Amino acid sequence: MPAAPPQADLMTERASIIDWQDVPAAAWDELARAAGTANPFYTREAVKACVALPEAQRPQVLLVWQGEMLAGALPIAIKRVRGLALCVENWDQRVRALGEPLVRPGAEAAFWRAALPELARRPGQYLRLSALDPDSAASQALFNILREQGRPYYHTRDYARAVLHAGRSSAEHAAEHVRGKVLKEHRRLRARLADRGALVFDRLSRGDAVDPWIDALFSLEQTGWKGREGVAATADSATEHCFRAILRAAHADGTLDFHRMSVGGQPIAMLTNLECGDEAFQLKIAYDEAWASFSPGVLIEMEYLAYALDRRGLRRVDSCARAGHPMIDRIWPERRRIVSLAVPFDNAFSRLLCLGQDRWRARRVDRSATIQGIAA
Repeated sequence: MPAAPPQADLMTERASIIDWQDVPAAAWDELARAAGTANPFYTREAVKACVALPEAQRPQVLLVWQGEMLAGALPIAIKRVRGLALCVENWDQRVRALGEPLVRPGAEAAFWRAALPELARRPGQYLRLSALDPDSAASQALFNILREQGRPYYHTRDYARAVLHAGRSSAEHAAEHVRGKVLKEHRRLRARLADRGALVFDRLSRGDAVDPWIDALFSLEQTGWKGREGVAATADSATEHCFRAILRAAHADGTLDFHRMSVGGQPIAMLTNLECGDEAFQLKIAYDEAWASFSPGVLIEMEYLAYALDRRGLRRVDSCARAGHPMIDRIWPERRRIVSLAVPFDNAFSRLLCLGQDRWRARRVDRSATIQGIAA
């Protein structure tokens, strides 16, 4: 029997914060693959792509080392209001759907014990951690340490989004979660599409050129509501560069999962996912609104359901969608909870500031509930 690995929180850790470009590339890449909670939005290539976004600050990265091994990493930035440092926060921009740190399994407590004092030395009045999974090992370790130290923390946002879990076949999933009448309608729509031309669902192969697929995806997105509202990937050159770089990098390292639905050789829906081991994260979906009456977005998601559960055997797929999404919530009934936190530093001013903000948020919620009650 192999010897048990040493307990991570009994080893000596050292924490540092450096510019993202100075992080050793090989160590960052290896940690991203080994992390206990997968997060494709904090990989080196994702950060490299997203720094081009106009709202993105230049990030630094909190590193926690155990000997020569990188045990954890978290991109961070300083949020400023009128030039004053308000808080230290995990790095955020429009592409990021998850803010979990990259931490090796078993090193979660050691990571936070080393990280919290280092973060407290940065400019800012408190620590803001957004888009965390409260059930992850890293989050649970953080909560335990804060409780041990008698330090409060406050939820600033709490919602749940659609997620797909393994454990059943796609047929079993559909029978359990999608009404028979709806499944019958899906079959009817597919038959109608097949009458217009060959209905083909295919997937980008590792050896195929990715740029033509990216161009087709961006074209579909631009013709829809995202194009009309100016939030498509091609809305500006920085956003297009960011998404193109993410997709190219993922294709190069074999983590891009790119699906296409065509009728008579014409793409009418496309779906991209970023895979991390046995997990996947949906990055973009687009369809041609000229075919909207055929529900191409739903049909490609149902086809992907069969791929993810029956052929790929993924453990979890995160929709990365907003709460209450009108389409994906209907076919993926399971949820992943996402929270954002305000964590005071260990001093009186920081505690009072976070407590005051929490009470102000509570009053806003109460006022909103009262107004809604009157309107009803």
